[in-house]
Parts: sequence; C-alpha cells; structure tokens
Amino acid sequence: MKKFYLVVVLFMISFHLLADDDDEKLKLAVTEFEDLSGEIQPEVLTNATEYLRVGFASTNRYIIISKERQREQISDLRKKYNTDPTYKSCTDKNCQIQLGQALSADLIVKTTVSAFAGVYTISSELIDLEKEATIIAAKEDYDGSPQALRSAIDKLVVKIVDAEKKEKEAIASQEKKERKPLPKNKDGMACEYARSEASDLGWKVYLEKYPNGECAAEAKEELDDIACKKAEKLNSDKGWNEYLNEFSEGKCELKARTALLKSNAAQAALYSKADEKLEGGLGKFSGRWNLGLGYYWFGGLSLSTGFDFNFKVFEKPHGDGAGNLFIGIGTDFVFATDCDRSSYNRSDVFSIPIMANFAYEFKTNNKTLRYVGILFSAGYTTTINKNDAEFMFVKDGVAPAFNWELGMNMIFSNKLTLGLGFEGPYFPARFYVNLGTIF
Repeated sequence: MKKFYLVVVLFMISFHLLADDDDEKLKLAVTEFEDLSGEIQPEVLTNATEYLRVGFASTNRYIIISKERQREQISDLRKKYNTDPTYKSCTDKNCQIQLGQALSADLIVKTTVSAFAGVYTISSELIDLEKEATIIAAKEDYDGSPQALRSAIDKLVVKIVDAEKKEKEAIASQEKKERKPLPKNKDGMACEYARSEASDLGWKVYLEKYPNGECAAEAKEELDDIACKKAEKLNSDKGWNEYLNEFSEGKCELKARTALLKSNAAQAALYSKADEKLEGGLGKFSGRWNLGLGYYWFGGLSLSTGFDFNFKVFEKPHGDGAGNLFIGIGTDFVFATDCDRSSYNRSDVFSIPIMANFAYEFKTNNKTLRYVGILFSAGYTTTINKNDAEFMFVKDGVAPAFNWELGMNMIFSNKLTLGLGFEGPYFPARFYVNLGTIF
C-alpha cells in the first residue's frame, strides 16, 4: 500500500511539473543575422537564422517566438519609425530590443557575422529585455563556408544555453542562502531534517510526505542536482538515460543529451558491414557459412563445412551488455579420417549433425572485431562408418546419436567470422576451428 501511495504521489508531482513547465520557460526571440562582413549571401543568412532558431528550440528550454510574429511586429515598427534608417532591416540593437519588448519576450538573441584578417567570426548576444542589457555573449571562428557556419552555430547554442543555465543556478544558489525562516511545524521540521541528511532518499521522503510543502521546490532542485552528479560520475549511456528519464528538463539536460549524441556518433563511426547485417530489429535473419578444421580426442583429424540460419529474438543496441541474442538451426558435413591408431586401421567417417542454435553476441568498441559471442547447440547427428575400425562404438555401420556444441564466435567488420569450440556426442569429441562469412 505504501508503494502504491508513493507511485501516486510521484505521478501527481510529475503531472504538476509538466503542467507548470511552459510557465517556467522563458520566451525567446531569435532575430535576423547581421552581416558586418558584407560577403555572406542573403539566402545563407536567412537559413542560418532559421537553423539557430531550431537549435534553441531543440534544447526544450525556451518558448521560441515564431518568425511570422516577428515579421509582423517588424513591419509595425518600420511604420512607426519610418524616418529612422536603423529600422529598415531591424538588425540594430535598439530596434531588436524594442522588437522583443513588443513581442512580450523575456530574451532575444542578436547575432552578427564579421570578417577580419581572413577569419570569419559569428557572435551572439543573449539580451535580457527587462534589464535591456546583454547578459551572455559567445563567439566562434569559422572559415566562411556554409558548412563551417552550421558547425559554429551548433557550438554557439551549447555555449549560450550552458552559460544561461549556470547564471540561473547561481541566482538560485544565492536565493537559497537567503531563505526565509521555516515555520515551526512538521513541514518545517521535515525540511530541516532533509537538509541535514542532504541525500536523495531524504528529499524523496520529504516530497512523499509534503508534495506541496514549504521546501517542495528545493527538494526537486536538490534531487536534480544529486541525480546530475551521479550521472556525471558514471558518465555512461545508462547513467545519462536514467537521468533524462527522471529529469527531462533538468539542470544537466543539455549535458546529458550532448553526451548521448557523442556516444551515438562514436558508435556510428564504428558501424560496419557486420553491424548492418546483424542489426535492424527483432526477427533479423543472419545466415552463415563456415569451413573448419577439427581434431578428435582419440587422434582423428576432421574437415567440416556447414550452414547456420539464425533469427534475432533480443537486442540491446547500447550500454553495458549491448549485443544480440539469436536462435536458429544449423547443419554440418563432417569428414574424419585415421580415427583408430591403436589398430592402425584407417577409418573414413562421415557425420551429419542437425542442431538448434542459441547464441548471444556482445558488441565491442573495436573497429575490426565487432562482436564476440557464446554459442550453444544441441540436436541430432548421423554418423556413417564404412570401414572396420571402430568409431564412437560403432563398427562398419550407421550410428544415430544426440549431438551438442559449445563454442565462441568472433565477427569482424568485413563480415568474416572465426569460431572455436567443442562438438560431439562424447566430451570432448572434437575440438574445431572454423572460418566463415555472414550472408
């Protein structure tokens, strides 16, 4: 019952946070780029402005005022100030501040592109309209090409959003130091205790008991901070995903998403032909052909060739234990000779196993060796011995028997495979090494 109560309370808190989320977001107007170099094509400037607008929107941190509303307001400003040449394109800071105020924005982003000594620079200012002052500025150099400009814009967004978050956290920290005295009741005492504990458990217990208490906002902030530090310490896909699942709009949201993007980019850089064949969702077919050399424990050499037909039934694309689980069927043709040294009689033996396969292949971060896995097979084999020498307790005849295989598979980026293990009705009947390919 307590667990149910906790789930209900957490659900209500989450709903409240989501409902209030838009009220907490700042309204941001992204103004048109100003080209101080005089060398950038108007189409490139227009596309760059739109790309910057989308960049800020993708952080989910701001309410972005639409460009249509901005154009309408600029038109009104031009009519109002038709004698002032700075309002012709509204790239002047004074015009842009008035534009933002007319749009009821909290912040505007003013961006310029300049050129000096053969180096192009894009710089952005985040202007607080209440203060009518620049609170954050950032710049990036680039080579003048649209591709480099796009990359520079990506970096500018990260710089500005990170800086704005830090400033907001600094203000919150200062406000925390100036907290008003807590009431001398159960709520206040519980808050003081949670502060003294300074742990995620203490704050969660407080929120469970007082979801709208005096320290509810502080508790959520502290839990966010603790979760962020934990994710930073782990610095793994699992850690950052867990953080985002709990705090999708938290203080470390941008850092978490950036870390996951970098991780995905690193995985994509390693993506190979083998990955392409083995990935692609559940039910993915993986056919394999192999050619092998083996050695029977009683002295016989063997050659083998065979096919495996496997289907993926489970996958974990990223994180710890990432890999694929396959089940399927396989068949081999095994030829063995010189199997009875004690009698010096030559014996040519044929074995045809048909087995069910179970394999889990772990993904690696190596460019060449992409997967390493464990294979277990079990099934039925038919052994044919044409000569007098006894083989597996059968002399000159046919022997049906249960067959098994335990081995390890290695899969390379060029789709070649290497397998080794043991196989046979009796342990250790045959040690083998196989070379093969995925088709």
